[in-house]
Amino acid sequence: MKAIIVGIGSSLLLSTFSATAAAADSEPTNFRVGVTSTALDVSPSAPSFPDSSQRGFGLYAEFPQSNHAASRFIWYRIHDDDQDVTGFETQLMWGWGLAQPGFRLYTGPAWHRDKVLIQRTAGSHTGIFNGWGWQIGTGYQLGPVILDVAATFRDDQDYRNENRRAGISGERPNVWLTNAMISYRF
Repeated sequence: MKAIIVGIGSSLLLSTFSATAAAADSEPTNFRVGVTSTALDVSPSAPSFPDSSQRGFGLYAEFPQSNHAASRFIWYRIHDDDQDVTGFETQLMWGWGLAQPGFRLYTGPAWHRDKVLIQRTAGSHTGIFNGWGWQIGTGYQLGPVILDVAATFRDDQDYRNENRRAGISGERPNVWLTNAMISYRF
């Protein structure tokens, strides 16, 4: 009985790979993988947060479900002598031109999670900052290469709380994640 189940499972697996390979020969998918130049700007902010002058790098994957809907996952790192931020952001994208060559324009909700090295006089620790945001972006797809610029305006609650702990009071911080991206469609 076990041999029959293994045989049926193997047959299904091989037929799935064969169908996928046949489809891949006829047309590329819309799955994209790329790199980003990333900046996180928290203003006003505690000294542990970067501003727009510190850039980092990131990797991302994107999958359009249609020409008007897609999803994206971005992992990024911003590091220099004073700041160390590692995080990720997931985005839902609604717009135009997401699955075809040419102009792209999109917007949608985003959710992020950042790990920030917080430095104080008593020592340092890692702080976790997460929440919702709203992103907007535009770009152009030329053949299999896609160039995009995008920005996410984030909920400021966690960053505002850290500002209070650091002794910075007053106005609410504006929190933006910006990305310049290039990707390749497989």
